Amino acid sequence: MTPLIFFLMSMLADQIAAQVSDDIILESRVVEYENLLANDPMAQKMFSNYEELRDYVLNELISQKLILIEAEAESITVSNEEVQGQVKEVIEEIKGRFPSEADFYKALEEQHITIEDLKKYKEENLRTQLIMRKLIEKKLATKIMISPITVKRFYDENKDSIAVLPGRVKLAHILLAVRPVEDELKKKFQEAVDVYKLLLAGGDFGIIAQEFSQDVNSKKNGGMLGRIKKGETLEEFEQVVFNLKPGVVSQPFPTRLGYHIVEVLNKGTDWVLVRQILIKIEITKADSMRYENLANNLHDMINEGANFDSLAKGYTNDPNIDIGEWFIKQLAPPYNDLIKDLNKGEVSKPILTPIGYQLIYIREKVPEKFLSFEDMRDQIYQYLYHQELQDRYNRLIEELREKTFVKTFVKG
Repeated sequence: MTPLIFFLMSMLADQIAAQVSDDIILESRVVEYENLLANDPMAQKMFSNYEELRDYVLNELISQKLILIEAEAESITVSNEEVQGQVKEVIEEIKGRFPSEADFYKALEEQHITIEDLKKYKEENLRTQLIMRKLIEKKLATKIMISPITVKRFYDENKDSIAVLPGRVKLAHILLAVRPVEDELKKKFQEAVDVYKLLLAGGDFGIIAQEFSQDVNSKKNGGMLGRIKKGETLEEFEQVVFNLKPGVVSQPFPTRLGYHIVEVLNKGTDWVLVRQILIKIEITKADSMRYENLANNLHDMINEGANFDSLAKGYTNDPNIDIGEWFIKQLAPPYNDLIKDLNKGEVSKPILTPIGYQLIYIREKVPEKFLSFEDMRDQIYQYLYHQELQDRYNRLIEELREKTFVKTFVKG
């Protein structure tokens, strides 16, 4: 949602959004909950537009009011001690998210909130939650009975989909980026330096790019790459260009493509408008064979007992040796075939990628497992219990709405 929408909503904050019996729900309360959900990535997937979000929030607040009215009729209360104890825990938990207590109070000050305001807000919310919980326990939770037969039947009917624990692996790798021999690198670097000197002498970047850049896609446009967003190109390229000020020409710097000289023309928080001169590094067949032989030697050394991490630190071109935990069935070719017959502590044969040669190492491997009824009994019971509790809660809200005056108001 855009800031404009939130601004317009705040202008309507003193209106009445709904009336429930003798109580009212203010538009400011609706906006508060809308803001919370609008910033929750999980909640964002639930709603396709603002109207759906508003309807959901308003219905939830109405349901909350109905429950509180019913709790009052049932003489359900909570003590100040119950509430204050939880408020203290919540405030301490929030403080723990900050590097220091001073940072916590600074954040409150920046949002124009006092610690007393925060405590009062949390106290109101926790009191409401505790009262609602007590009513639900009294009227609903204690009346739910899930029989062992029901649990077993659910397992038998759904075991093919719920009782399979997918196999998973933790992977690490050694990446050997194929590079020319040192003499060729020095030669290409000197070419880039010579071009850079022309720029320092006052040469026009666009004209020099058309003459000397070896990037066939951009040289005809004076080296213009256009607007680049973070994450769209090589990491080592982005580390340079996103730290340049507009109008500054970089010194030659390397990536796996060659040596770049770049100028940032404009930039935003997550993008740059940039042009470049590229002196390409050409990879020969001899270069590829040299790194293939190295990869095979590393493979043999690890299989003969050499320490993987020591070799990885000494040879890999990727600082991230560990590449995460994966479900085996989700691995794409060629990685699924590579690790199929490998066990913990074993390494794959080298594979050629667009970057270079890669060795995949198995840190941990857990095969697919079929869970028995005994493995899943408690989990199924909890699932069925909460399903029944939700059904009863929905029916209770329907009953309370039927016997209580409820009116919603269109925003004006």
